[in-house]
Amino acid sequence: MYTYLPSTNTVQNNKKAKSIKQFIRAIKLNCLTHFTRTDNLKSILQSGILPARILENNKTFESVQRNAAPLPPEWSGFVSLNLSFPDYKLFSDFNNHVPSDWVILLVDPRVLSDFPCYFFPERAINIINSAPLPHTCMSENQGFPDLKKLFKDRDEVKRKDLDIPSFYPTDPTSEVLSGFPIAPSYITQIYFHSDYKFNQWVLHNTEFAMTQDRARWAVGLEYFSPRSDYPFWKTNRSQGDKNRG
Repeated sequence: MYTYLPSTNTVQNNKKAKSIKQFIRAIKLNCLTHFTRTDNLKSILQSGILPARILENNKTFESVQRNAAPLPPEWSGFVSLNLSFPDYKLFSDFNNHVPSDWVILLVDPRVLSDFPCYFFPERAINIINSAPLPHTCMSENQGFPDLKKLFKDRDEVKRKDLDIPSFYPTDPTSEVLSGFPIAPSYITQIYFHSDYKFNQWVLHNTEFAMTQDRARWAVGLEYFSPRSDYPFWKTNRSQGDKNRG
């Protein structure tokens, strides 16, 4: 249906898909995450999570509010996702820059096996910009070993020191870029910050909200707060910034 996907050599063969599914079960990975403004929710539940390339060229989605796009235009055909927990530092930066109401979408991890994906052990833009040809799609970071790498110790970071569950990637900024849009059927839950925010949204979208599966609505701060290992990363990233300065 969509023809915007660049040539990535990431055709999902049965062996790779099977390995990814087994790995997901082994580490008990229950969800991917995507944060967006509340004003975008109705459009997403109707059409899915769409990449910038579709949004910017279609008048149907001209009201959709997009975050600043740090990726090169050649990468605008991808959808950004995090594993198990949002990139809370990036989320905080967006919210502080443009205060707004937000929702956290939980996405079925089958995306990892069903769709062609890139797997990045830290924020994708950092790795893409350091590549020899950042404005072309890479041949690396697409295989099952690349996904597993996100959940392994790094030279300077040991998972046992972080005391995190098996389904958390080692680095909270690790990112997955999906080569296909995320259909509404892949969205398993929608988290609002509070009952008040949820009720506000329903009030403004009552007729549409009544058509949705009530089991998908959720309220709570779990995904709006930093990850449990936040103190470690706050200290180490701050020190790293000083050293680079």
